[in-house]
Amino acid sequence: MNLPWLIYILLSPSFCLLVTTSEAAADGVPSFEAPPLLYRPKFRYWLPDASVSPQSIVDDINHIASVGAGGLEFLPFYNYGLGPALTDWSIYGFGTEAFKNVFSSALNASVGHQLAFDFAFGANQGAGVPSTVETLGLAKELVYGNTTVQSGEDYNGSVPEPNVEYNKLTGFMNTPEPWGSNELFAVVAGKIVTEVLLAEYFYLSVLDEDSLVDLTNLTTQGHLSWRAPDGNDTWVIFAIYERFTNQRSCVGASNATTMLANGSWVVDHWSAAGAKKTTDFWDQQILSDEVIVTLLEDAGEYAWEDSMEIQAALPWTPGLSSRFESLHGYGVIKYLPILFHATNAWDGYLPPYNITYTLGTYVSDGGPYVQDYKTALSQGYLEYLQHYDKWTDTRGLELSNQPAYNMPVDMTESIPFVQVPELESLGFKESVNMYRQFTGAAHLAGRNVISTEIGAVLGGAYKQRVPELKSLLDGSFAAGVNVMVLHGYAYSGDYVGTTWPGYTPFQYEYSEMWNPRQPSWQHLDDLMLYSARNSMIMRSGVPKVDLAFYYFENPYRFGVGVYPEGDMNALGYTFEYLGPQNLVSDQARVTNSVLAAEGPAYKALILYNQTQITANTSAALVEFAQEGLPIYIVGSIPNTTVGSTGQEEVSANMANLIKYEVVHLLSTEDFSPSTLRADGIPARTSLNDIYNASGLYTFWTSETESKSDYVYLYNAGDDATFNVSFAVTSDVEAVILDAWSGKQSTMAVYETSSTGITTKVSLKANQTTIIALQPPQGPRAAVHAVNYSSNIDAVHFTDDGLLEALVSDSSEAWMTLSNGSQVILPRDSRSDEMSIILGPWDLTVESHGPSLDNDTLEGNTTIIKIGTLPELTPWTNIDGLEQVSGVGTYSTSFQWFRDSQAAICIDFGPVLNTLRAWINGNQISPVDPTNPTADISNFVVNGENTIQVKVTSTLFNAVRANVDRVFSIGYGPSTPAYYTEQDWQEFGLIGPVELRTFRKIILA
Repeated sequence: MNLPWLIYILLSPSFCLLVTTSEAAADGVPSFEAPPLLYRPKFRYWLPDASVSPQSIVDDINHIASVGAGGLEFLPFYNYGLGPALTDWSIYGFGTEAFKNVFSSALNASVGHQLAFDFAFGANQGAGVPSTVETLGLAKELVYGNTTVQSGEDYNGSVPEPNVEYNKLTGFMNTPEPWGSNELFAVVAGKIVTEVLLAEYFYLSVLDEDSLVDLTNLTTQGHLSWRAPDGNDTWVIFAIYERFTNQRSCVGASNATTMLANGSWVVDHWSAAGAKKTTDFWDQQILSDEVIVTLLEDAGEYAWEDSMEIQAALPWTPGLSSRFESLHGYGVIKYLPILFHATNAWDGYLPPYNITYTLGTYVSDGGPYVQDYKTALSQGYLEYLQHYDKWTDTRGLELSNQPAYNMPVDMTESIPFVQVPELESLGFKESVNMYRQFTGAAHLAGRNVISTEIGAVLGGAYKQRVPELKSLLDGSFAAGVNVMVLHGYAYSGDYVGTTWPGYTPFQYEYSEMWNPRQPSWQHLDDLMLYSARNSMIMRSGVPKVDLAFYYFENPYRFGVGVYPEGDMNALGYTFEYLGPQNLVSDQARVTNSVLAAEGPAYKALILYNQTQITANTSAALVEFAQEGLPIYIVGSIPNTTVGSTGQEEVSANMANLIKYEVVHLLSTEDFSPSTLRADGIPARTSLNDIYNASGLYTFWTSETESKSDYVYLYNAGDDATFNVSFAVTSDVEAVILDAWSGKQSTMAVYETSSTGITTKVSLKANQTTIIALQPPQGPRAAVHAVNYSSNIDAVHFTDDGLLEALVSDSSEAWMTLSNGSQVILPRDSRSDEMSIILGPWDLTVESHGPSLDNDTLEGNTTIIKIGTLPELTPWTNIDGLEQVSGVGTYSTSFQWFRDSQAAICIDFGPVLNTLRAWINGNQISPVDPTNPTADISNFVVNGENTIQVKVTSTLFNAVRANVDRVFSIGYGPSTPAYYTEQDWQEFGLIGPVELRTFRKIILA
């Protein structure tokens, strides 16, 4: 078939971003280029206390709006709740009139910009509120004292006094305070079998389970009369006391005379009483102000609580023993001594006492009775969440919460009880696989709006580069997390004891302190738009996930016993994790052999090296198999009940389950993603070249109303081209969405089959793209390309629906079309390939740092004129810039004498933080740091052309150079080594900066 063509020069999109899009794709996804505020990132906004001026808060919110954010999370930080107070917190504490004044000012400013406004339930992170001490609704615990007696001996006297000085974590949260009343709760005795030294100061003492005896009824007013049974053994008597933890979530004024001045106290998280304590405070103390209520109705979005940074010797709540007996059919009292186990402490970090008591072989996890305690505690936590959920509804808000993890309750069980569940990149180790351990429970429950506290990194403030933050965003999107709360925006106004670069929460320990003092702030709106476009797509429709893994750990342990994600990525499979309670929820139903067909629509359930399962979950698996859901049991069979009851049901159900044809028993060596493919369980997004795809993450979401599917792709590996198949009908139109530029273009190179569409996707390391699969929105082109020669960089549709080939040289090329014809594209002897390395460059740097006397919060800006550079190199290699932070302006010129139709692409080389550029005074489109190229063909003129490039740094170098002179709330960095022992960060334009051209051949 002979086709006429027109040849002229244009750009290769694999080298730079084309501005050309097809007419059919122009409206492919409405609002994609400029997403509504709803989808834009928020900032967690830290302010030191309520002594700050309302105008400073208004100024900050104006800055937040100006950079393209969608809202803020209002957090009166109070130095992480640790104090000390540098202002009078009896006047400026949480809930005071001063607090309400700054709260309403922040609300009013948010309303003016139409920003979403979230707020923490309390000072610091929201775990507590001001209260009269030792009152109902505050956190409680059990502690004990003990003594030993020998067999046959009489004990006649007062029961042991409580040991309230148990092992406590210090540093990042207030420790429980030892004062207060101790109410005797129970007296228990048991016979010691053996005692083992585990490590220095820590012992394990094994008790005889049959010997445990409840002596509470033999105790009168704290006096016990009891004879130890005869024999030749040692017995231990435990006096167990109930008390308030007296843990502050925020310190108060040292001379406090009022409840508000006395700080905030951690509330009971194991019953509705604690949540009610909090909401009563808000109703009575803050929301009694009608102005605030009205403003909150206009701007309020989420009421929020952070991860639980709370401690107890043994977490407790009044009524827990009754709940325990109701759930398990036996009493907890005689088992209380073995509950003081490390797994019931914060993050399992330390056992509360140096001797841990246990039974038999239950050394590592405390055994079934400890699990039964955790189950009862979890039920109380759900009541806590449910109260917040109902209260936020009445206030026109939603509950956002970082549920359960670090504490001895089941995270996957609690996630569905939060309207907008939130995770964090710090606690989840910035891992897609760990995120999936959170998102599975949310997606199954239909909680498809998932938030993340993103960007916190331990190791020093003022050092986070924008490309690093982008990578954190990208990994979150890969797991279906779609609300970004940046950690965080630091109050930028004056505060006592604070110098340049300003108020720095966490005392310089964590990233990042975003505000206009950061040099990159002036470019940050590029990242905000990029994030918003991805969020908008990720929140469109219902997430679809290929596989579900059953995973049980209580307390939850991230990453233990899970499948390596690289193997699944290599074939394109997506997966996430579900716990036992998720699988017995109303949403866990099998239809047409698919689990949760209206939700994630898992095609198979995998139990990988799991050992424990609940009785009702084992029964649910049998029902799933009866309905035809493929189930893979890999490695061990989970044939042990969770807790002390249900073993007979578990054994019977698992024995029945393995009889079904859809249930596959495999060793870990015999199981792989290839097994699933061979069994006829394909991935929705299938990868065909497994050698280079282990770092490619995909996420699929499906929108019923528009009949569209969206696939997000993130390449966490090296530069690669992936052969990708999408499981859709062949009549859909594929549109490529570029989240960095906002451009949309109809896919022009693909093959169709009865199972879907196959195409090649080229992505640089850490680059992302989105493919929209939707009904055609206009007349379809008669033909498309299916393959082409290696010297064609890419093929596109023109605005007129014609194919254009982008050829990288003047040699002959070829293209195969969907109608079966092959087109030969002849060489063009008139076209000569052109590549120019730009330079030399003139450099001027705007250096940011403290004033000479360190007497101004804003610091000084100094202009350093470097002049002409012999070559591009990092600032650390340039005399006078080795320790500088700021903004660098590079300029050069080049001569261009070419046909006016010629198009030109520029490659800036590695972007070390942010970059913006102008050609002949015209700003070019935003530059993706993972593919730092741009089309400048519309800006180049014949003759001389000028180019200006601005790059930014972090503030790390300037802070490091002045580490002894920077103070926040009166103190310098807590860990100076984060600065003094780190290398100077490299910044600047390091190039080479290159211009290139390609020829375009249009087929008509």
